[in-house]
Amino acid sequence: MRALRPLLILIAVILPVALVGLGLWYVTRPVPPLSPELDTPKLAMEPIASLLRTKPLFFTMAAVPYVKEHWQDWSVPFGLPTPLPEELAVSFEAASQSSQAWRTLDRKWHFGALLLCGDPAGFRPLLDHLRGAPDWTLTRVGPTSLVFERNPAKAWTPADLPSLLAVFNTHSATEQKMARYLIAHRLMFLGETQAAKTLLEGVIAGDPKCKEAWTELANLHGMLGQWQESIKAVSSALAVDRRYRPAQMAQANASYALGRFEDALEVSRMLYESAPSDGTTLLLHAKITHAAHAYQEEIEVLHKVINMVRTASQPVGVWQIYLGQAYASTGDAAQAREQFHEAMKDTTISDSDREFIKSALQRVEPKSDLLDNVPPLPKSSLLDAPAYRP
Repeated sequence: MRALRPLLILIAVILPVALVGLGLWYVTRPVPPLSPELDTPKLAMEPIASLLRTKPLFFTMAAVPYVKEHWQDWSVPFGLPTPLPEELAVSFEAASQSSQAWRTLDRKWHFGALLLCGDPAGFRPLLDHLRGAPDWTLTRVGPTSLVFERNPAKAWTPADLPSLLAVFNTHSATEQKMARYLIAHRLMFLGETQAAKTLLEGVIAGDPKCKEAWTELANLHGMLGQWQESIKAVSSALAVDRRYRPAQMAQANASYALGRFEDALEVSRMLYESAPSDGTTLLLHAKITHAAHAYQEEIEVLHKVINMVRTASQPVGVWQIYLGQAYASTGDAAQAREQFHEAMKDTTISDSDREFIKSALQRVEPKSDLLDNVPPLPKSSLLDAPAYRP
């Protein structure tokens, strides 16, 4: 035993060092890159690559790295130089927020196809317009992107899902799982809820700790107004990772929809503090602070939203209406009137908004509650909860 003692001491010294080294290696090890099918719009774009040598392509900002790779060929229909002009990409991104602005660009360029890459929440106004447009058809769905082509074109349907998923049969189990919940996310924005649910339930059956799939399932229930089910699904996601941001956003929105405003505010504050410049977080926090009567916080976040919208060279009149009524709720009639007068200068606000302002200016007084007739905040995510009604 005495002869083994030096060996035991050596093991006692070396083992902790070795375990620390192993832990550091695990944390800092290089992460294998994703395959192009999951990291680029390649899967959706390859079938129409030849079209883009003769017809201009509309694309969202998330597609820029991929478009740059092909710009030498794809720039020809535009008659534009290489490299890709930054101002073109910026104008396209702005147009994804307005169907009218996009139609103006389409009349100028007469696009042959649209590559909508990234989270559909970022281009939802354009996507909703295209889904009902008689001159455009959804032709490709992928984990990263959607493609629309000008009619006549063969429409993509859920019946095409098996061939899409077959592409990933030779990929790792992790990538197969990712492909399914990323595709499901896009299907929800397309209104294909049953196909999305089938994909997500398949992922969860194979991996009950997949926080991404649980969060998407919460999104799906939220879109259908099934807020209790949404809370249950998001609880499963947070049980895996209580700091998983998408799940926290789903939790805050579902709590808001159920009228649990204090619960929603607690989560919303954490989200806002960790990402005070994120647009989706700002919208969520604005509506929750109002519902919870946290008007000073609402005023702070609305000022940030207005600055962000101005920086993007977009009109701010509607936001000034929200801010005016927030000031009115604190009893600051002077600030409320100032914001309402500023909003009236915005030529883009609707006639109904103008009538609301005129009425509000006549009755602004301490603690007045003016929000009942104000239009809801713009949609920012799939979970956009309706205002709670007891």
